[in-house]
Amino acid sequence: MTKTKIYPEPKKNTATNAILILPFLCISFFVYKYGIKIPYFDQWELVPLLEKIHNHTLTLANLWTQHNEHRIIFPQIIMLFLAHLSNWNISLELCTNVILGGLIFLFLLSILRNTLKEVPLWLKVFTSLMAFSTVQYQNWLWGWQIQIFMSVLGSVIAIWAADKWRGKTIGLFIIILAAILSSYSFNSGLITWPVVFFVFLVQKKWKLKHIAILILACIATVLLYYHKYTKPAEHPSVLFFMSHPFVYVRYVLTYLGASVCWKPSVCPAASIISLTLISLAIFNLWRFDKQKLRDLSPWLALALYSCMAACATGLGRAGFGWQQAFFSRYTTISLFLPLCAAVLIRDSIRFHPKATNTSLKTIFFMIITLIFAGAYIKSYCYGLKDAKIFHRNVSSSTFCLSNPQIADNASLRRLYPYIDKLKPRIQTLLELDIKFGNDN
Repeated sequence: MTKTKIYPEPKKNTATNAILILPFLCISFFVYKYGIKIPYFDQWELVPLLEKIHNHTLTLANLWTQHNEHRIIFPQIIMLFLAHLSNWNISLELCTNVILGGLIFLFLLSILRNTLKEVPLWLKVFTSLMAFSTVQYQNWLWGWQIQIFMSVLGSVIAIWAADKWRGKTIGLFIIILAAILSSYSFNSGLITWPVVFFVFLVQKKWKLKHIAILILACIATVLLYYHKYTKPAEHPSVLFFMSHPFVYVRYVLTYLGASVCWKPSVCPAASIISLTLISLAIFNLWRFDKQKLRDLSPWLALALYSCMAACATGLGRAGFGWQQAFFSRYTTISLFLPLCAAVLIRDSIRFHPKATNTSLKTIFFMIITLIFAGAYIKSYCYGLKDAKIFHRNVSSSTFCLSNPQIADNASLRRLYPYIDKLKPRIQTLLELDIKFGNDN
């Protein structure tokens, strides 16, 4: 007898996709509405490079030059290409940020599918909400922050490849390329190498030659990165943490909790909750299902990536004060901690042989969900509010780009703190016939 075809699944998939894409659409409109479409702060460092492109004098050495503690070779290439292509229409940089954020989300979804037999809808939705949160508003709205999205994307791809092609040469090849992309996009990208090495050790699928090649590639990348490296003069000592350990610890905890918090004082509690959940999950899985723990190694790696980035950033920045860790720009990295906590604790309870009481599990999940839902909503609203202020403050100085000589110093400093450099660079833009209209 011929079976009658039933079509509920496509409808379900369509509804699921619509739910997952909604945060992406919201953040796209957010960027369209509040994106900064004039050069702001570090973006003015592109002006001398644009002038060199115009004069055909741009060299690799110009791209290799440090920016603070970073070597942002690949982001600069992208930004200069887009600027040359469009007469520096910064909207293209903002679109690139959104695209890179979308790619990070897609690779995270792929890691979910590769590591879990069944991916619940709530976990997909949570991943989407975290990936497209407004708490990252500085990165979404500032074209210069292509560097962070590129670096994070490289790290996520490297971890994804380590899981998808376990022990395969093609996986190693993609890992190395992705780690290089991450390393030369933002300083925290260097952490990708030890994080992937951690995945190799946990999975126990990689041959000794693969591990040796990864280590050699890591050493070469790091040595090249720090060749003729100079510590930024205005930055505090990296030994600051030794004389101020409590400031350093608070900096790290604030960094890790900022992706789901609306004020700095709440961040340590959020990060401690996430770290506790992850620790409990690892403990349970280690006792009852070691293989599952190995299968979840990409999520352990992402949590480790956030923690190591927080510790490394704290070494260089804690001297500015622990409140600096609450900067929106770091949340694109720290968001992995609560996300990993959700994945690991879900599977820890799901595969715990003694976790048979459904009511207790439901109550536990409800409590955790309510805590993070409340924190997320407040942080999302905080991001919206601060984004509006950010947009308004920068946009109020748009007139300086056509009248730098009569602009007041306060308005000029909203664009760039060094007025003696800003005025000639505005003049350079005018000579290159690069003009910016009102940023409405």
